Order: sequence, then structure tokens, then C-alpha cells
Amino acid sequence: MPNVPLELSDYIIDFLHKDARTLAVCARVCRAWTPASRFHLFRSIVLQNHHFTTSFQRLLKTTPDLGYYVRELTVAKFVTPSAVFRPAKLAPSVEDTLPRVLAHLPHLRSLTLAHIDLKSVAELSALHHPSLTEATFSFCQFADFADLVDLVSSFPSLAKLSIAGLTWKEELRVPVAKPLPALRTLALGRELDAERLFEWLVAAGLHTSITSLAVRCASERDTDLVGPFLTLAGPALHSLDLDWSFSGDKNCTALESLRLQFPVHYSASLPWIVSLLETLEAPTLRALALDIRLLGGLASLDWDGLNGVLAAPAYASLGALGVGVNLWPGVHRDMAEVEGIVRERLAPFGKRGGVLQCSKI
Repeated sequence: MPNVPLELSDYIIDFLHKDARTLAVCARVCRAWTPASRFHLFRSIVLQNHHFTTSFQRLLKTTPDLGYYVRELTVAKFVTPSAVFRPAKLAPSVEDTLPRVLAHLPHLRSLTLAHIDLKSVAELSALHHPSLTEATFSFCQFADFADLVDLVSSFPSLAKLSIAGLTWKEELRVPVAKPLPALRTLALGRELDAERLFEWLVAAGLHTSITSLAVRCASERDTDLVGPFLTLAGPALHSLDLDWSFSGDKNCTALESLRLQFPVHYSASLPWIVSLLETLEAPTLRALALDIRLLGGLASLDWDGLNGVLAAPAYASLGALGVGVNLWPGVHRDMAEVEGIVRERLAPFGKRGGVLQCSKI
């Protein structure tokens, strides 16, 4: 068989990036095909329990070169009914093995921890990783709030952080607020102690560097906490994603895109949307997105008020308005009817040259 140029064989193998079984076969064909095959096989690793984690650690120990290919690591521990009633075996836990796994992944960029009990990790600083730029922590448990701060501070190159459902037993230790100048994107999900988190974010000076913020509020108290933080972070924000409402003047002079997510019920009115846009000082806003969970009628929205706000000089730079609609089963309309209503109600925006998009989500 004639020799195939290396760059051509690598290009062909790239087309198999979603076919793990074929990639495993290619990795064993010849040495020339091994690097490209491993690049896709080990780029994203998911470990679901301590058996996966321990086996992966042994693999990295015997073949350390494999760790250089890993860019994304997800560790998610789920408890099944069989695991509850089966006698526990003495085996290294995910939490014990994780630091040793991370030590073998020098080029790791993204780390996701879900449903992990981090109280058993003696030193969270052992998870230190200099190249990590993206981290997601959801429904993890900490012994102390300061442990969460220590964990985030262990990633000096962190640029994107997403957290949701985090809990901690105590707040006895005073957290050392270490600045993270590289942090640009922050997403705060539900089931969080928002007050404690915002205190830490401000103390660490993170509000001065964050350019993209997403917040999911579950109560009026959460919305009251978002407002003051936006006042501090406003000059640096370019993108804002909210899933509730808040009140008060917000000076976001650098904001370029804004997404509002909200439900529309049968009998509820939504005056806060127009009020928010009236009080939001965002002269550089170019794109506005309204994601609607449609449970009732579209008459709940103040369309006239919305058109009036968008026609104001404060929104002269707004060029794109997107309306995404999630149609619930109880709504007796199809997407074509809903889109027709939206386009009719927002016709003034299109007449002044704006681009209106309506889509199903």
C-alpha cells in the first residue's frame, strides 16, 4: 500500500471525531495514526463514579502520554437504588482520586464537577490547575464556604465560571478573597445562597472584570441582590442574561447584548419588562432577546409600552430583536400563529429598520 501523507491521514481521521469505536481501531492500525485518533478519543472524558475514576487514574499512570490529549473533564457521581442497598466496598472515592487525575492532565481547559461531595477532600488546593480556563460546579457539597473560595482560587487562568446548587455546612473560616483577573464570564444558577456569593464576588473584585453575566433568580430576595451587583459591574458588562426581574436604575454603559427569560401565564401581567428597559442605561445595546415560556396568552405583555421604549433615543443603537417562544402543550396555538402575533405587535420596530427574529425554542 502506498504511503499516505500524515496531514492527509490526520484530516481523514478528523471526520471520525464522534465515532469512538472506529477511532479506537484507527489508533491500533499504525503508529502514524495513533496521535490523531487519541486526540479525539481522549479530548473529552466523563467519569461517573469511583470505578471510572480509579480505572482512568491507573490508565494515566501506566500511559502518562494520554493525559496530554485531555481538554475537557466531567466528574459526575450519581447514586442508584442498587448502590444504596448494596454494602459499601472499601475503594478509593472520586474525591480522593480526583487530585491525582488532574495532576496527569497538563493541558486541561474545562472541568465540570456535578454531585460531588468535596467535604472529604482534605486540601482543595490539591486541585490546583494552572491551565484551566472554564469550570462548572453543580450540586456539590463543601465543608465551609471558604472551601468554595479556595477551589475557585486554585485556577489562576479561570475565565468562565458556572455554579448552581452548591451547599456548605459552615462558615467558620474567613475566606481569603484572591483576585482572579482572568474571569470574564459568570453564570449563577438556582439553589444558591446569592447573598453570600455576591459578598464574595465584590470582596474579590470580580465585578470589575466580568463582561458576561447570567443569573437565575428564584425569589424576590435574589432579584434585590442582583441589582446592587449590576450597579458595580455595569461599566464592564457586555452581555447580561436574566431569568427573573429586578428594580432600580442600572448603569450598564458597555452592555452590548441582553437576554430576558420569563414565563407568560394566563392571568398575570408583566409590567417589569418595560420598567426594566426604561431604567436600564445601555446606550451601546445592539441585541435584545426575549425568551418566553408561553403558558397563556401573549396579551400579558405590554406591547405598546415595549414599542415605546425601543423607539426612545436610548435604544437607537439596538439593531436586532429576537423573540424565542417555548410553546407549552396547554396553549392552543401553533408557532405560525404566535409568530404572526409577535410580528404584528412589534411592527414599529421593523419599520424603523430593526431586524426582528421570531423562533421556537
